Amino acid sequence: MTTPKAFNPFGPDAQVQSIEQLTVENDPLRVSLYGRLDITHDRVGLQNAHALAALLDAVVARLEAEPGLPDHAQVAPRTHKMTNPFA
Repeated sequence: MTTPKAFNPFGPDAQVQSIEQLTVENDPLRVSLYGRLDITHDRVGLQNAHALAALLDAVVARLEAEPGLPDHAQVAPRTHKMTNPFA
């Protein structure tokens, strides 16, 4: 397990953290989670559960502290222009 550093959800700087095979990407517009995390019935599983709970608690606290939180975020997909290789 990677010990999480101070996590600043929706902060000005992009962050990436991992808990086992679960990756958490953070940027000013979104927090993305992907991968796999097994919470096993042992001390390592407990540590992983605490790490995940701490990350999610930080996200929830940040969202709850936002007075003008919109109903839906206007987030454009991350794309860039490419030339057509078949043209």
